Amino acid sequence: MALIFGILVSCKEKTKPEKAENKPTEIPAWKVDLDTILEKNNPKNLDLSKHQLFIDTTRNSENFEKLVNWKPNRLDNDAIAYHEKEISKKHKPIKIDLKQFPKHWISLKKLNNEFVIYEPCDGNKTAFEINESSVLFFYQLEPDADLISDLRKITENEISLELRTVPQKTETEKTELTIKPTEFENVYLLTYSFGEWYVTPKEKVSEFNIVVNHCPTMKRMEFNGFDK
Repeated sequence: MALIFGILVSCKEKTKPEKAENKPTEIPAWKVDLDTILEKNNPKNLDLSKHQLFIDTTRNSENFEKLVNWKPNRLDNDAIAYHEKEISKKHKPIKIDLKQFPKHWISLKKLNNEFVIYEPCDGNKTAFEINESSVLFFYQLEPDADLISDLRKITENEISLELRTVPQKTETEKTELTIKPTEFENVYLLTYSFGEWYVTPKEKVSEFNIVVNHCPTMKRMEFNGFDK
């Protein structure tokens, strides 16, 4: 009888609804930010085998060398060639003389009211290039290009261009771009039909600190603590 009662009790216990376990929500690895303290540091003092978020102030590190020597990769060049080819089907580009006006521009961010350069974990830093016939836009994840249709103004430190683009961007297939100096030394305002950026000529990047989101092993969230 004891054996039968034990079996009945066991069966009855098994019919009780199990309580749902409160399991913590799993966060994808790329969303886990292991380093959220943004401090000025020399990369030589850091363990670069793992994720590091820091402000590089050295002016002679590999981060600065990468900025000065940066060139688009093959995929960037392919995307740019595609846009230029599509636009040129309807609009013949002109060639301009840039004289001494800088060709390569790096975007800036503001951090605690100071201008800095941001080196993202993933993709390119936002940058721009003006050549004799087109303007190239190197956004973080995908490049773009417009053809120059008119040089409206050019001086030693200012330029104004009318551009031709694809109809997917604007029905008129026209865009505009200007670069003008600001009241801040080595800081310019680049205005494009779809936005504004603070920029500096590539030759002046050593005048600014670099916020580096170093992620050698996996993607991490991008730093979003810049001034609005």
